[in-house]
Amino acid sequence: MCGIAGILGTGNPETVDLVARMVRAQRHRGPDAEQVVQVPGGALGHGRLSVIDLSAAADQPMVDSSGRYVLVFNGEIYNYLELKQELARQYDFVTRTDSEVLLAALLTWGEQALERLNGMFAFCLYDTEARTALLGRDRFGQKPLHFAEIGGQLVFASEIKALLATGLIRAKPNRQVWARYLLHARYDDDGDTYFEGIRQLRPGDCARFSPGQALSIRRWYDIATRVHPRDYTAGAAAEEMRSLLVDAARVHMRSDVPVGVSLSGGLDSSALLACLDLSGELSDQVKCVSVDFGGDLSERPWMEAAAGHHGLATRILPYSAEDFRGHIRPMMWHLEGPIGGLMNCALAPVMRAAHADGIVVVQDGTGLDEAFGGYRNHHDLYLGLALRSGGPEADDALRGYCANWNCSADHARRAARSALDNTVSAIDGTVPVRPELLDRAFVGTHGAPLAPGPQTGDALIDGLATYLQVEKIPRNTRMKDRLSMAYSLELRLPFLDHRLVEFGLSLPPHLMFLHGRTKSIIREALAGAMDDNVRLAAKRSIQAPQGPWLMREPMRSYVRDLIGSDSFADRGMFDPGLCRQAFDRFCTGADANSFFVWQWINVEEWFRTFVDGDSVETSFPLDATMKKPMASRSSI
Repeated sequence: MCGIAGILGTGNPETVDLVARMVRAQRHRGPDAEQVVQVPGGALGHGRLSVIDLSAAADQPMVDSSGRYVLVFNGEIYNYLELKQELARQYDFVTRTDSEVLLAALLTWGEQALERLNGMFAFCLYDTEARTALLGRDRFGQKPLHFAEIGGQLVFASEIKALLATGLIRAKPNRQVWARYLLHARYDDDGDTYFEGIRQLRPGDCARFSPGQALSIRRWYDIATRVHPRDYTAGAAAEEMRSLLVDAARVHMRSDVPVGVSLSGGLDSSALLACLDLSGELSDQVKCVSVDFGGDLSERPWMEAAAGHHGLATRILPYSAEDFRGHIRPMMWHLEGPIGGLMNCALAPVMRAAHADGIVVVQDGTGLDEAFGGYRNHHDLYLGLALRSGGPEADDALRGYCANWNCSADHARRAARSALDNTVSAIDGTVPVRPELLDRAFVGTHGAPLAPGPQTGDALIDGLATYLQVEKIPRNTRMKDRLSMAYSLELRLPFLDHRLVEFGLSLPPHLMFLHGRTKSIIREALAGAMDDNVRLAAKRSIQAPQGPWLMREPMRSYVRDLIGSDSFADRGMFDPGLCRQAFDRFCTGADANSFFVWQWINVEEWFRTFVDGDSVETSFPLDATMKKPMASRSSI
């Protein structure tokens, strides 16, 4: 897990200094070793967080034995041992790291190597003779890769602040992207970023760079082409599901440094513990860390039950409204775009505690909801499709839905109709956006079409696939990557193993909602392997007091001051008077969803951090205690 940077397509001798500046700007990503190398036509840099093969021989940039090819790589290749065994017949390895396996795979198989990788990655492989490069990003965007094309040069890095550190590009808002965020709650859904002139490879993209030519980008992984529906029985599906879950957990535990688990009170992280246990990788050396909001929203009993089932303790950290207020600006600086909400901010003490405990790799349960129908809005859509088709299955689906969500049949039918009508909704089925509060001229000028989602021919599977590769997982992985790397931690997401995802989307949809429960095939697969009170518990909405906290001090005064500020009015994105009226109404408890208030905060704090000030010279780190080595330099 690292930070990469580079400038290609230039003979400017100052390029090495610029790349060194880029590496320093994202030093939190790689505090163990830093190096910049000058190459013909540019420079490449790397900041290393040592996880596999801790020796200096595994440092990057990594050069092949011929001296022609140079690799900078951020991420992990979990099946590197299997690939290495295959490649060893034609490549002489000198390290034990997965980075060298990636280098050998790319030199041996070219772009086809991407299909063989099981991992999270962003990389650049540079050919010093042809002065060309291959860049790539993993299937679901777990690792970032940002770039700008400036005067024939390609400037790229893991984080946007590294690009800004060069001085070659300034922070300006991409108003089309912000409009999609405000109008449709869509963000991180295509190759654009919140910064004008700075783009990103999309999940599943790779690109070719040649001097003097525009970057050539193609999609190497389209999830829609990997869905192959099969007619499973529930028993057969559960058996295969269990096998895949256990193997994904096993390979994601490959590490030469301590590993911990981010544990919530829900099914997913509890399932992760169960899978680690079944794989034989769980021991008392694996530490669990959790966050809890206390009071009526406390999930402590479920956290303790999940950990206790495996003979583990979990460290449960409190989180307050004052913590929330204090984390917003640092989170914005690290995330470089909208923060997902209070739950994302509350992960900061989890990551801080993990770092303090000596953990370097953190396992996280993200992915099951998106691949196996875990959200209420997807259950709404499943019910709507079943009711539209009619028959006994429709009656079963309606009864199961009502029992799971404890609602009337009339309420269920209304939710189903709304889902069929494609109403913009949050994962709990509520409407998150308030376009009537936006400036009319802004909407008229910057309203933009949405990025298309995968098309499999099945409306429910299309919805899940879109969440995985367009709408939800890409923004989720941006936030989780930046927050974990803020504390120099590697975050791993075993349930985004592409084998699991493709299997889930190929299941008959009814197996996702057996007995009216969401993610039912996961529950069936892990019977006997986890506490049934957790395994069979109904899906709970995110247990975070974001709405109530925004209504009360200190957040209420903070929001009032923010939307009443001259800068908020000058952005030209909102109608400040209508926003003030809407906030007064919100503070009475009249609104079911607080996302529109959170949007105001995200927009204004982003502008204040990156546009109004100098985000390179004035940083807002969540933790300033990381090791800070000086960058070394060399040339090839």
